[in-house]
Amino acid sequence: MRAFLLPLGCTLAVRYVAATPRAWTTEQVSCEPATVGGVRIPHHKRQIIEGPGGYQFNVLEHLAGIAPYFDSPGVQLDPSPPEGCHVNKATYLVRHSNIYANDFDYETYVEPFLSKLANYSDKSVFTQTPDLAFLANYTSPITNETEQIEKVTPSGLDAASAFGGVIKQLYPDLLGNTDALTGSLRVWAASAERDVESGNAFIGGLGSSASLVVVNEGENDSANSLTPHVSCPAFDAAMGSVQSGAWVEKYTAPLIARFNKAAPGFNFTETDIVGMQQLCGYDDVIRNRTDFCNVFTADEWLDFEYANDLMYFYSIGYGNPIAPQLGMPWVRSAFDILSANDTTTYNQSLYVSFSHREEPPLVITALNLFNNSAYYPALDVNSTMPTDRINRQRAWRTSFILPFLGHVGLERLECTSAFVNSTDEDNGSESLLNSGAFVRVLVNGAPIPIPDCQDGPGESCAMAGFTEFVESRAGMFGDFVGACGINETVTNRTNELTIYEQNATNGNVVLIA
Repeated sequence: MRAFLLPLGCTLAVRYVAATPRAWTTEQVSCEPATVGGVRIPHHKRQIIEGPGGYQFNVLEHLAGIAPYFDSPGVQLDPSPPEGCHVNKATYLVRHSNIYANDFDYETYVEPFLSKLANYSDKSVFTQTPDLAFLANYTSPITNETEQIEKVTPSGLDAASAFGGVIKQLYPDLLGNTDALTGSLRVWAASAERDVESGNAFIGGLGSSASLVVVNEGENDSANSLTPHVSCPAFDAAMGSVQSGAWVEKYTAPLIARFNKAAPGFNFTETDIVGMQQLCGYDDVIRNRTDFCNVFTADEWLDFEYANDLMYFYSIGYGNPIAPQLGMPWVRSAFDILSANDTTTYNQSLYVSFSHREEPPLVITALNLFNNSAYYPALDVNSTMPTDRINRQRAWRTSFILPFLGHVGLERLECTSAFVNSTDEDNGSESLLNSGAFVRVLVNGAPIPIPDCQDGPGESCAMAGFTEFVESRAGMFGDFVGACGINETVTNRTNELTIYEQNATNGNVVLIA
């Protein structure tokens, strides 16, 4: 979110990393809690790698889905409302906050490594190498698998609460603009405990009497769900594992050799390397400190990031042919909310929902954002993500999309006397638009222009153009039922997401006061 994490009140502790191929210094930036407009902002120790010539690399901004929240750099557009404009409606889809570990990551990589380390008898071998020495006395951050795996960490509750405080600061007028006939503001969350806890902590940060609406993650709820990847029978979570695995095998080979030379006898494997890199993120959100981030070079973190980008590209990104169909119900619902000019159906001015890591990227594909081939429609998008080398120019970067609390937001801007990009072919100068409604997309606080509609102030999209855009995308990707292969025996068979409607009576929704 805008101004969510700021490097205030930081002190530096610098140490030398000796066993990496090049000489790096790493800075653990220890930050005390700061405030922005009175909102307490929880900090994590940033892991900064410094190289020759003043080069700096923040590891925590390259961990894909295993990182504490940070604002996306976006395309450097000003996140404040454009001059002459104000936000009069907004809707957000948010990933849950920090968790101890994702079950797949833990079972496949983290736990096997931690178990192997705990049972290894000659830990003195690690002390021979400065950057591995901490492993001699390292203990698992997971102390109770049943109570912690997939559960929100204490730092996660703080971060979700802070997010609520920042939303309150950004949209004070919207929070107070709820139809009095229906009582308090509503916030939505998928029914998994981590989503519900994130939603409740968010409400606490809002400081309001908002109610949490819990939406069931049922397999038969079709498009009327905050977890469409669960309710789509055709969705295969394993997609991307082959492509990602090919790159992991390639980039970990020299790491395995290096670590086995540095600590002979432990027999480092591909699983160990990935588990150690994942622990950089998980250790940080659990303990707010970690040595795992210091073990690898910047290039090796970029290798890890690309492996994740490959996995998500083929599972919940443009490499999955049905990804846009799974994101389209939320996009169409967001359009209905933003375009409504009365409170008959949508009585709030601000809508916030919490779900899983899969959902924001699915929505992004429906919006045609972060698309490597967005400006090259004839290009096979799958060719842009090779598995034997990194596409350094790719738009698809999941570190900027799905950290913990990663989110997609759509704002309706009302503008008066706003300067917008001219459509005149003669000079391309700015022209003055007297008034109008525009839509702006925010991804983790950063405005991201829609490739086919960016003629409004701040590269926003005029409501008329956004209407055409959504209708066009719905024509291509609006058949959730067909794409997912949902047969006629499913009672809730639908292409629509209607949980936000004022009088929604869906059986998959429970209101918690």
